[in-house]
Amino acid sequence: MNYSNIYKLFFPLLCILFFQEAYAQSGVKQDHAFTGIVLDEKKVPLQGATVSVQEGNAVATTNARGEFSINAGLRDVLIFKMPGFLSGQLTISNTDVIRMTLLEAGIDAGDDDDVYIPFGIRKKRQVSAAITTVKSDAVPQAPLGDVKNLFSGRVSGLYLPQSNTAPGDDGTGMFIRSRNSFGDKSAKGYVDGVQREFGDMDIAEIESITVLKDAASLAWYGLRGGNGIVLINTKKGNASKSYINFDTQIGVQTSSNLQTPLNSYDYAQLYNEAALNDGAAVAPFSAADLEAYKSGADPFRYPNNNYSRDYLKKSSIVQRYVLSAGGGSNSIRYFALLSYFNQGGLLDQTKAPSFNSNAGYKKFNFRGNVDFDVNKYLTIALNAGMRTENRLSPGSGLSDVLGAIYETPPNAFPILNEDGSLGGTADYTSNPRGLLQQRGYISNLQRVLLATLNVKQKLDFWVPGLSANVLFSYDGSGTYTSGITQQYTVYDAQLGKSYLTSTPTTYRAAGYSANNLQNELWIGLDYDRIFGAHTINASVRGQRFAEKQPERLDSRNQGISARVEYGFKQRYFLSLVGGYSGSENISPEKRYGFFPAVAAGWVVSEEPFLKNNSVLNYFKVRASYGTVGNDEIGGSRFAFESFYNRNATGGGYPFGNSFAATNSTTESNLGNPDLTWETVKMANAGFDARFLNNALSITADFYHTRREDILTANVIPGILGQNIGMVNAGIVESKGIDASVFYTRTFGKLSITLNGNLLLSDSKVIAENGQNGLPEYQQTLGRFPGAYLVFLSDGFYQDQAEIDNSPAKSTLAGKIVPGDIRYRDIGGPGGKPDGIINNDDRVRINKASNPHTYYGFGANLRYGMVDFSVQFQGVEGRTIDVESYVNSGPFDLNQESFYRWTPATAATAKYPRLGLEDRGNNTADSDFWLRSGDFLRLKSVEAGINLPVTKAGPLRMNGLRIFVGGYNLFTSNSLDVNVDPEIPGSGRGEAYPYLKTWTVGLNAKF
Repeated sequence: MNYSNIYKLFFPLLCILFFQEAYAQSGVKQDHAFTGIVLDEKKVPLQGATVSVQEGNAVATTNARGEFSINAGLRDVLIFKMPGFLSGQLTISNTDVIRMTLLEAGIDAGDDDDVYIPFGIRKKRQVSAAITTVKSDAVPQAPLGDVKNLFSGRVSGLYLPQSNTAPGDDGTGMFIRSRNSFGDKSAKGYVDGVQREFGDMDIAEIESITVLKDAASLAWYGLRGGNGIVLINTKKGNASKSYINFDTQIGVQTSSNLQTPLNSYDYAQLYNEAALNDGAAVAPFSAADLEAYKSGADPFRYPNNNYSRDYLKKSSIVQRYVLSAGGGSNSIRYFALLSYFNQGGLLDQTKAPSFNSNAGYKKFNFRGNVDFDVNKYLTIALNAGMRTENRLSPGSGLSDVLGAIYETPPNAFPILNEDGSLGGTADYTSNPRGLLQQRGYISNLQRVLLATLNVKQKLDFWVPGLSANVLFSYDGSGTYTSGITQQYTVYDAQLGKSYLTSTPTTYRAAGYSANNLQNELWIGLDYDRIFGAHTINASVRGQRFAEKQPERLDSRNQGISARVEYGFKQRYFLSLVGGYSGSENISPEKRYGFFPAVAAGWVVSEEPFLKNNSVLNYFKVRASYGTVGNDEIGGSRFAFESFYNRNATGGGYPFGNSFAATNSTTESNLGNPDLTWETVKMANAGFDARFLNNALSITADFYHTRREDILTANVIPGILGQNIGMVNAGIVESKGIDASVFYTRTFGKLSITLNGNLLLSDSKVIAENGQNGLPEYQQTLGRFPGAYLVFLSDGFYQDQAEIDNSPAKSTLAGKIVPGDIRYRDIGGPGGKPDGIINNDDRVRINKASNPHTYYGFGANLRYGMVDFSVQFQGVEGRTIDVESYVNSGPFDLNQESFYRWTPATAATAKYPRLGLEDRGNNTADSDFWLRSGDFLRLKSVEAGINLPVTKAGPLRMNGLRIFVGGYNLFTSNSLDVNVDPEIPGSGRGEAYPYLKTWTVGLNAKF
């Protein structure tokens, strides 16, 4: 896709907006210091109210007496805002003291209590569904590659696990409440009403995120709502305030939980022990070899490499720069942003004469949002986002380089031979220096365009409160791959042989890939009216979504959504929602489904028996029930169809006297025309409460979810000779509590906000194919989805006599010797112990890798010019299989190997005896290797100072803040293994190390 014309169109627009804003702020209008007071309806002064100049930058805050002073000019419009009160505005007409009275809005009905719902905005008081909204200014401005990580631990019911840390590839998942299926069911993101991935956005683009968690909020999306939805609202212009912001951050990222490599002496000793345990007659490394490794006298014949030290840096630099502007007038409003993000890699010694092979990630984000009021009836909004991302990696791939660093024995070869050539052997040709300096580099440059046109036509002249809306989006992306390629030769000086054939440096064959076009159309009507004490809101939309990629067939879905809401006296609320939608991934006869939901709410604290309570200021109960669908059921596309292989080789039919197969057409699979979507039935009941003069806020939801028609394997006799495919036979039920709490108080110059959120859940499998005939202790029914199937360990065999006298004989791979794990004889073909250890003895334990509890808590404090924030995030009920991490490194030898079983350490050993090949018994799936993956992480901490600034002069600076921060700085867990509990594979195998981030930043407001 060619984006040059698009940049030529939008970049000048961005420049015009910035220069217009700068010119407006450098105007020659004469300002004066105006004073005033802000009161409530009872003439009580309001402390903490904000006063700003419309289309200006001046901002003031009222003191304990409700007084303020602000620089403004005659005929300027002042905007007054206060939490819990309706905003007000006043035009300055003289130099008298300004008096403003703000009207109380009612709890959860103020200007700051907006909740985004699909194609609508409601006050929190009006919402009966389970919805949580978090504004972006409540999260730190940390320079992270995936913006989703900034919200981790801050939103109740939203779980954001990270699976990778490589530059440009954080692998952050997104799950809402319980993960109630056999596989991962990721929630979808919707940016400005359109289905989009939002992890690569800059946090400064985002106004808020809203998490939809129950049927009443999700039924609108029909087949696309079954896994939950996160709505992302980008920032828009505001006629009451014009500004320019500049943010910059520079940070240092350091590795955490990096596996410490063995030196050659320790490695050789452990290798000898492992070989002898396997039955070797002679130790591979002699006493003379060991002494040579220990002394280091001959580093070419007896090398002692530390690849992590030599080819991984202690730290790398990360940078973020953001320039944004917003403002406008009553008829046109705009927001514009340009940001740059640069994350360096941890690889070292990567510079070559014609390239640098270090990993890295560079990203430019542009956003321009413009709202036009063509007239009092017609509004046109254009939201445009563009992004370029460049992911850099070594020519052989980042995983290959990390694999060579982590998995190559320290004594495999000298990095450089005496003559300066690259060392290597027939078994080990991946020389880290060669991979980094003589294999070139890869550049994957991705360009992304996101455009949304939203047109709203008021039809009040026809029917008061009626309006029509059309939203159309066009998204495109593509990747251009380029770079340099080269090959090196390694030499084994001991044998006088070389391996691999060197090639000169050449440009890598460039090409385009991952081209994707996506468009979405929503068109419909809205009706919003107030009749005295009655409020009616109704919406209906038709929707069509299409995704196109050159290498495969288009993906489409479409449907109709409707919603009717009724409120009485702002006390009683009722909502009916329904989505009728279809997917082309389901057979034509069963393509469409209807998904209804209902919700109701009651503000109990408005009733006479509870009104004006001195402790309980607000209490609302609400409930919802409904069904939602999920058409992303897994398996192949069009699984309802039967497919055939043409001119198949090796799978044809023999004719005549020969048994050789003749090329022919064969069945590849039999379709299942009854295949359908997953149906998710959701029940939710909750309450919102405020206590202690609204200082304490508690929200809690109790939910029950039943997911039916989950895709599961079909069970058929093997004699059929064909794969029937999958069937909708799985059922999983989940229930839990989703809660959050906030406490806010001001003590003079000190303001404190405490927050906490918690998700407690319990999930179990109700139905799944393949359980008939299994003993109860191996069935998935009644257990967590993904529960481990393992052998139950019973210590170590201590000597051969114990092995010989054992009542149960193992048939697992490998021989059994002292120091091996002993397993319990659970059952045989009849379900009873049979004296044999085999797969019949595996037990389905009620533990899984997915946590059943996750939570977060933190605090924000401000005293005068100083502010401080901290946030923690944790999970409970997560279980990790550490076998592959304990047994990582060359030949599975590492620092953990020192805690293995030997006759001398039999009483204290943590792990079984060492082995090189013959150890299948010890690597079998067993509870021996399972550990609690619970953890508590210091997710973010930030401290800043707001410096005094002058609001005079051409720049008229409104604020200057300098701050320091950190991200992922500390983790508490009980693993007893040096791995990160969230990404246990990081820093070993072929995975990038886990990262801590330290930053210093500056925020300037004009």
